[in-house]
Amino acid sequence: MVIQGSTNKALVDVTDPTQPKVLCTITGTWSPQLVTQRMISWSATQGGSSYLVTRDLFAGVSLTMATWQGGQFLDGIHTWSSDESSIAYVTSDSTAVNLHVLSGGGDRVITQFAAVPGRGVNADEDSAYLGFSADGTYLAFVQTFAGNGAQLQVRRTKDGTLAYSQPTGTMAAWASSGSSLYFREPTQTTVHVWTPTGGVTQLFALQQAWIRPTADAGDDYIAYTVRDAKGLPHAWLYGHGGRAGGELGNVRSSVAFLGASAVFLVEEVSCGTNCGPGPPTQPDGKTFVYDLGSQKETPSSIQDVLGTWPRIGQT
Repeated sequence: MVIQGSTNKALVDVTDPTQPKVLCTITGTWSPQLVTQRMISWSATQGGSSYLVTRDLFAGVSLTMATWQGGQFLDGIHTWSSDESSIAYVTSDSTAVNLHVLSGGGDRVITQFAAVPGRGVNADEDSAYLGFSADGTYLAFVQTFAGNGAQLQVRRTKDGTLAYSQPTGTMAAWASSGSSLYFREPTQTTVHVWTPTGGVTQLFALQQAWIRPTADAGDDYIAYTVRDAKGLPHAWLYGHGGRAGGELGNVRSSVAFLGASAVFLVEEVSCGTNCGPGPPTQPDGKTFVYDLGSQKETPSSIQDVLGTWPRIGQT
């Protein structure tokens, strides 16, 4: 996380989300991923060589898990299985994009795409998501950037074989448990769910072009952002098969779970003539924590959430 007033990343105890406690700070321009309550991982590129590295924050020990020649767009995206037995990561150079799985059985490429062509990015439609299902059985790679290949691919963790694919897909997230993958298609407003037994079905009747969905590791919720007809972002929850959730209110975005009962939110305001090619709002620096029990939000000292532990499949 990043705490308000600081430029450093930090490992933070959010047992009480309204009073986060900094355990240690992390230096570096790279973006770390929280693997366990004491270990982080990150990727970095220097001089055309890319590295995937882990560090035990308390023992002070770093390990290089993989190296390759890369450095292009999508390079270094990675994710861990919930039991930490496998790492999936992406390598990208001027010729190709490769999806790897690294485990006790070695490092293998399970699928390949053409190189990413140069173009702009639409933050409300483009995404790159790599994640293992909560039960560890499947791996999803959903992206809108590579030069060819199915944008949505679900592969079996044990051997990398294809379980499901479709030409277009974006804004994906695995469910809190089992192996249900939520997603939509670019520019579309129907949210779908894929399951190994049921295939693809519509998740709910409400038409929403959801943005950056994320699952609650401690409960059966998905949080996401939706822009209204004026382009204003609003945070939503979908939980327990549609029996819980709804719009949280106010102009909020960048939803993240801080445990099973609290949601981190970013306030946005109109940017008027200073918006540029993006949406009509931008973060104003104010953040909040929404309590699912009391259904109230309070101002937060957290500026940004980079990742939380436990992850799905770890509760």
